[in-house]
Amino acid sequence: MWKQLFICLSVICIYGETKYYQEKQRNEWVHKDDGNEIGTRKSHHKGPSPPDHTKLVAMARYVLHNCDWASIATISTLPAIEGFPFSNVKSVVDGSMANSTGIPYFYMSPLDFTARDLSKNTRATILVSLEQTRYCENQKYDPEDPRCTRLMLSGKMKKIKENTNEYQFAKAALFERHPAMANFPADHDWFIAKMKIAQIAMVDWFGGAKYVPVKDYLAYNYTGTEMLQYHNQLLHKFDNDV
Repeated sequence: MWKQLFICLSVICIYGETKYYQEKQRNEWVHKDDGNEIGTRKSHHKGPSPPDHTKLVAMARYVLHNCDWASIATISTLPAIEGFPFSNVKSVVDGSMANSTGIPYFYMSPLDFTARDLSKNTRATILVSLEQTRYCENQKYDPEDPRCTRLMLSGKMKKIKENTNEYQFAKAALFERHPAMANFPADHDWFIAKMKIAQIAMVDWFGGAKYVPVKDYLAYNYTGTEMLQYHNQLLHKFDNDV
């Protein structure tokens, strides 16, 4: 009996250890995978370190430009929670990889929660975090650590008219950063929306939130090319692998 018990315990230990190392390897693979579309998994830190935390405008522009997706909160139209805040994830750009505008652009379908909410109430808040760049992970900052900058933009969402210069610019920028969009179902009546920013709140250090003047934020001449460099690195890696 004792011999059988010892064998059973040994099997359980071996199985548990095997599962542990399989899970460990799986997590390491997820973190090391840089061959997917940018932002599909935890992406590697892109380019140089972010600006100093005292440079509020520069930091705000850096974080938005270097994030691939945003959490967007709207006022829900779902019958069971009508009037409640409702959060969703949306792919975002603020311009092309080499041309940042500071304005968040989104590719949306009327079939989605967010677009339905915005058709009734255009007010929204979006949040992006420096965690997406993997900088915080490298610094061993928890995503909730104040030093792991999070940027919250609030305002009204506006649909961009097709065949305008801004529409063409935004669509090209979205498809450049998120190439899978080119294969989205054509019958979903996609449109492009942008936020007219009313307030910018940011937590990027200890001491509470800071508020960035919208005028200064939009006027800032952001010349960062981190995303372009990262994209070129992926292309170079792909060419070498081939």
